[in-house]
Amino acid sequence: MSSWALHNAWLAYRHTMDEAFLRATVFPLLRKAVNYYLHFLTEDDNGVLHLPATYSPEYGTTADCNYDLALLHWGCATLLEATARLGIADPLTDRWQDVLDRLTPPPQDAEEGLLIGRDLRLTSSHRHYSHLLWFYPLHQLDVADPADQALLRRTMKHWLGLTGELQGYSFTGSASMHALLGDGDAALRQLGELLDTYVTPNTMYAETGPVVETPLSGAQSLHDLLLQSRRGVIRVFPAVPPAWADVIVHDLVAEGAFRISACRRGGITQWIRVRSEAGEPCLVAPGRLTGPPDVRPLAGSPGPAGWSRHPDGLLEITLPSGAECLITGAEDNPELTVEPVAAPTFRWGLPVA
Repeated sequence: MSSWALHNAWLAYRHTMDEAFLRATVFPLLRKAVNYYLHFLTEDDNGVLHLPATYSPEYGTTADCNYDLALLHWGCATLLEATARLGIADPLTDRWQDVLDRLTPPPQDAEEGLLIGRDLRLTSSHRHYSHLLWFYPLHQLDVADPADQALLRRTMKHWLGLTGELQGYSFTGSASMHALLGDGDAALRQLGELLDTYVTPNTMYAETGPVVETPLSGAQSLHDLLLQSRRGVIRVFPAVPPAWADVIVHDLVAEGAFRISACRRGGITQWIRVRSEAGEPCLVAPGRLTGPPDVRPLAGSPGPAGWSRHPDGLLEITLPSGAECLITGAEDNPELTVEPVAAPTFRWGLPVA
């Protein structure tokens, strides 16, 4: 079972908080996938753990392959999180923590950023971002760290600068990574390249044949401009391009089983509705509001039990299961209307008159 596929299963759990699914499906399969790696780890004279030669998808074989290192790191961290959630005393818990503590850092250099692996560089155009899984979608390296942010920018510049084999999937992945950096304009340019160059007038996409994962990845990239949830924080409108002055989203689902609706007018967030389906801890980065934030109940529904604002601007809201709240500027009483925003007339595949 591919660890990368299990990341999607983990995301399904995180967006529903279905503990039965975690216990019966995600945890036992991920345990097997991670423990397979443990048989091959070796230790150097300094006590650092390494992987032998493995295959970076569609590129080559190398020791300490960044693709596998990232998945192993994510897998061990996720197994520890799952055992804590499920109350499981697994005999391998200490082993997973030891891997996190001693696994070799991702191979990289000062010019190209992340390498394919310890003894293999990216020297030719490559459509996949396998060596970048550390950042996206696994989020094991955090763009909030200036050094990690610089590493992501350096790696993307080198990867996208080698042209000839880039495909639609290259531009969906890079759009989502630019969204992680909060650069909506760059993300939109990548999505524009996808639509203008790779998506056909009938809205379909193909390489040697029809390719379904690229359109699905493109849909996720669009979501990443509008809503991100990672490391326990829900980020609303984190990378909306300035050209999208008006945006409305309704019932987008965030990790922790939160349903988010929000309205942005003239580049400023007017209101955010948060509904908790599971009573999980709720941290919201609301972005630019009209003024200092206020968190209030919605009429006719259970509201928050309390809230506070962190020094960094995050809103910590105690929101029981089934409860909803409204985030606005403190002096605002906005119209809570969900309707399409005005947009230029556009008919797919046909020129605009």
